[in-house]
Amino acid sequence: MEPAKYFNNIIIGQFVLTGVPVKVYTGTRYLTITDADDVEDATFGFGMDEDGDMQRFDYRNVMELMVSGNRVDLETYNKGMEAKFGGGSEEKAEEPKDDKKEDEEDKGESDKLPKESFMPSIKDIIAELSKDEFKAQMDSLKAEEEAGKAKIKNAKKKMVDLKKQPIEEGHNYTFGVGDIVKNKNTSCPHHGSMGVVKKIMNLPGEIGTVAIYTVMNSGSTYKPGDSLTKTVDQLEPITSVDSLEEE
Repeated sequence: MEPAKYFNNIIIGQFVLTGVPVKVYTGTRYLTITDADDVEDATFGFGMDEDGDMQRFDYRNVMELMVSGNRVDLETYNKGMEAKFGGGSEEKAEEPKDDKKEDEEDKGESDKLPKESFMPSIKDIIAELSKDEFKAQMDSLKAEEEAGKAKIKNAKKKMVDLKKQPIEEGHNYTFGVGDIVKNKNTSCPHHGSMGVVKKIMNLPGEIGTVAIYTVMNSGSTYKPGDSLTKTVDQLEPITSVDSLEEE
């Protein structure tokens, strides 16, 4: 059995499927694997950081695993798998036995055995964990998962909807990134400015949703190329570029 060169998604996934808490150490921090879907891709995996945000990582950069509070590096993993599934089953041709020599060889071989036990399989690792430690780690992870449950859901949704940020107001119109808008607020110093929406942001508090647009026309307080930020209630969509020429 060839030793593993890095912790790939199959190895990590096997640990995850046992139901124990699993973290990967990559860069300078641990990322929590929330479920098997996080390591479904064979090239990159996803893990939750300490802030509850999902981060992408390269399996080749994983230095070690944290399995139910126990550090497992690649050397330890390979030794454990070799002990369980390695070679050594082939027998040599029988030679005349020398009892004294055989005793010495047996003693020498026993001295070479590892002084600490390595896991022969994933199930054996779990069996070696103390019940108290396992329960403590499980309780800790469950509390962490409950606290960050909403963040995990939102993070995964953002990855899918990253480029879909349309804004719909209560006047039967919709605009979003790439659309042309006009400042309709007569009390605003930039009233009449028009441009292409580059970004939509939801700000905390009473500010609400704002749009950042690049100005395309000229005015006393603005010129083409300026970047303006306005709340969406001050803006209206422009359906035709003829409106720009009229300005």
